[in-house]
Amino acid sequence: MFSYSRRPEKLENLVLEIGSHARSGTPRDAVGFANVLFLAVPWEEVKDALSAAGVMNGKTLISCVNPFGPRGLEVGLKTSAAEEISRLVPDAAVVEAFNTIFATILHSRAHLFGSNMPTVFYCGDDRDAKSHAAELIRDAGLQPVDAGALENARYIEPLAMLMMELGLSHRMGSDIALRLMSPAGATGLVKGGDVLARSFVEFFANAHGSATGESVLAEDFVAFLPYSRYPIRGRGKYEDWMKQFRSGFSNFQCDIDELIDDGMRAAVRWTWSGTHTGNLLGIAPTNRKIEFTETHLFRISGGRIAEDHVSANLLDLLDQFGTTQFAAA
Repeated sequence: MFSYSRRPEKLENLVLEIGSHARSGTPRDAVGFANVLFLAVPWEEVKDALSAAGVMNGKTLISCVNPFGPRGLEVGLKTSAAEEISRLVPDAAVVEAFNTIFATILHSRAHLFGSNMPTVFYCGDDRDAKSHAAELIRDAGLQPVDAGALENARYIEPLAMLMMELGLSHRMGSDIALRLMSPAGATGLVKGGDVLARSFVEFFANAHGSATGESVLAEDFVAFLPYSRYPIRGRGKYEDWMKQFRSGFSNFQCDIDELIDDGMRAAVRWTWSGTHTGNLLGIAPTNRKIEFTETHLFRISGGRIAEDHVSANLLDLLDQFGTTQFAAA
C-alpha cells in the first residue's frame, strides 16, 4: 500500500505499475494494512508523515530517511535521524536501512554490478524487526550487513552524505554503490549474531563439529571458560578442547533457552545434557545423566565469533557428578 503524497495521481500510477496486488490509501490506512512500514520522506516532512500515520503499536518501521539540509547533515554525532524518528513513534520498532544506496540501484533490481552485490547497512534495537529488514534487503538483490544498535545510525547517515557528495557534487552519478568486503566473504558478513550463536550451539553439540567451527569462530577466537583456569586462545586449540570435553559424554544434546543479540554481541543461555561415560576434567566416568545450564556472552567481529565469556554454576555440576573433587583443566 502506497501513501503520503501531495499528488494523488502519483500514488495511483504506482498502483497501476504494480498491478492487482497494490493499492493506495492514507498513512493511517497503511499502518492498519501492513506489519512492516517503510518511511521514505524528506527529513523536513518526517513529523508530518508520522503524525498522519498515527499509532504504530508493534509495527516494524524501516526508515531510509537521511537528515539532509541545505548545509549537509542537520543532526549527527550525538543523535541521528533514525533515533529521532524512534522517539516520535516509541510504539514502533524502528530499523534504519536502504539509506546509503541510490534509488536507481533499486530500480535496476541491483543487477548493475553482476555478481557483486552492493552492501546495505541496517541497524536497530529489535531483533525481529531487523530480521524483516534483512529479508527485504536480500529480496532486493543486495547484501545486508547488520551494523548493530539503532544508535549506530549516527555512523551510517554520514556515509549516506558521502554517497550524495560523490554522486552529485563529484558527478559520479547515481549508478554507484558500496560493497563491504572481508576475508570471511559475503556469507560471513550477512550472518547476524543470532545466526552465529545458533551455529555455535550446533558446533557445541556436535562431537565432530570442526567444519562448523571453521565458519563460526574467528581464527584468533578466545574462550573464557569456568572449567579452565586460563583462557583458551586460538580456534584450533578451542576445537581440540571441545572434542575432549564432548568425549566425556554419550547421548549429548544442547537446547537454547534464551538468545539476545544486538549485532555486535550475543548473549545465549543454553542447557546441555548427556550421560557421563568418559573422563571429564579429571573426573572418572560416573554413568550419571547430567543436565547443566550455561550463559555465553559472544563478541562478534568480521562476521564471526571472536570471544566467548561463559558463566555457569560449577557447584551444581559437581553435585550432579556426585563428587567434591574437581580438577581444573
